[in-house]
Amino acid sequence: MKVRLAAIALIVVGVGSVLLVMVGPTFGASSTSKYLTSTVTNGAVSAQSVANGTIAASTVYGLKFGSTADIVSTTATTSGSGGSTSNNSSGVATLTWPVQKVTVTVGQKVTKGAVLATADSTAAQLQLASAQATLASAQSKLQVDSGGPDSLTKAQAKNQLKQASNSYSQARASRTNTNKQNALKVAQAQAQVNSAQAAYNGDPSTLNLTALTNAQANLASAKLSASQSNTQAAQQVTNASLSYESAKLAYQGKVAPASTATIQADQAQVAAAQATVNADQLAVNSATLTAPSDGLIIAVNLLAGVNAPSGYAIEESIGPMVANCSFAESDISKLKLGQSATVTITGAGTSAVAGTLTQIVPVASSSAGAGSSSVATYAVTVTLTSPPDTVLAGMSASVTVTTASVENVLRVPATALQGSSATGYSVLVMNGDGSTSATSVTVGLVTTSFAEIQTGLSAGETVVTGTVSSRTGTTTTGNGGINVNSLTGGGGFGGPGGFGR
Repeated sequence: MKVRLAAIALIVVGVGSVLLVMVGPTFGASSTSKYLTSTVTNGAVSAQSVANGTIAASTVYGLKFGSTADIVSTTATTSGSGGSTSNNSSGVATLTWPVQKVTVTVGQKVTKGAVLATADSTAAQLQLASAQATLASAQSKLQVDSGGPDSLTKAQAKNQLKQASNSYSQARASRTNTNKQNALKVAQAQAQVNSAQAAYNGDPSTLNLTALTNAQANLASAKLSASQSNTQAAQQVTNASLSYESAKLAYQGKVAPASTATIQADQAQVAAAQATVNADQLAVNSATLTAPSDGLIIAVNLLAGVNAPSGYAIEESIGPMVANCSFAESDISKLKLGQSATVTITGAGTSAVAGTLTQIVPVASSSAGAGSSSVATYAVTVTLTSPPDTVLAGMSASVTVTTASVENVLRVPATALQGSSATGYSVLVMNGDGSTSATSVTVGLVTTSFAEIQTGLSAGETVVTGTVSSRTGTTTTGNGGINVNSLTGGGGFGGPGGFGR
């Protein structure tokens, strides 16, 4: 029992000693503590922002037979989804492209204009011939409508008008003759009636009733026949007149130039036919796939002797490689286009690659943070400068952007600063006799590693950065100094996680 109580007493004493070592230095240096110091030096002070991202090609082209190259993805806009898209020309989607030859493989570097694959263009050529015939017909109609009828058309129209005019004249002359003939027949019949009546002279013995009756019947028949004949002749004149008027209108329509609306309609048909010809000609020309630029083949989706797929047959990445990353909202205001950056790519097995910030998307996206909160981040693109061939799309990258920097200035470790921007800063200067004195300083750029000293210190002076216990070796900053671990990036002077220099 006594042994157990003694052990407990030792544990209590030990805990008390630990608490004394951890807390004691904050009340000032003691005989059991000593100062950590650093020398005021000339050098650079830089603030940096860091984000993780992914390596990608700046532009990826998709190629298919029968159309020009499409942009699958590019850092100039947004990333595409790749795969099959609508064709650039109407009618091309229905064509079949039997593959004749494939001259590239995945991972192969190519130069602009290099032949990548060829296909049979027979179907495309037939479609082009049909489109060219339609265009020729539309152009001919436009030419006729714009320049008016040719001499043959005019001559035919004139003959048709003359025939109608002659028919009208003949109908009128025929009506006149018919009227005269009918009038003569009626007059003759009337004369017979008059002759039969004249023979009577009031003497019944001289009356020939039969002759009179016949004469009167002949007169009535002559009048009826004359009326019918005259009516028919008049109708023929009317019909001939209508035919003549119609012929005159037809003649005017055939010899007059086409209306503005007709010309515009003809021009629209010609334009549509020409567009179809252009598209079909492009399809014929695109039976051979060529590299749109120097680049790297990243996909080959076809085989010789097999019909090409409806989607992209070949994909090529071009241009410089980029690092796409997301910076926190606390950093984005410090970033500007054109800033230098260094990109560390672990998978490439190389040292850091230089780059330039080329795009900042001004719309935030949210990602899950600690607990239920979310963190707003902004997409940033850094274009790599001459990356080695080992840098490939999809690799993970760490991007560091220098947001502020001053060169050849007085600097001290950030842990030497005491105070705040509101109350002013000071540092403890180590005197030659081992004592310390507080000195007010004016600071410029302050990072988690260094602080720029504008006034108050000289190069070579020694400043206090913290204290260390001689009993436990525990280090702490004293006299109200800045807690570097509370700054962005954490870590102390020269420690892990610190940003800037």
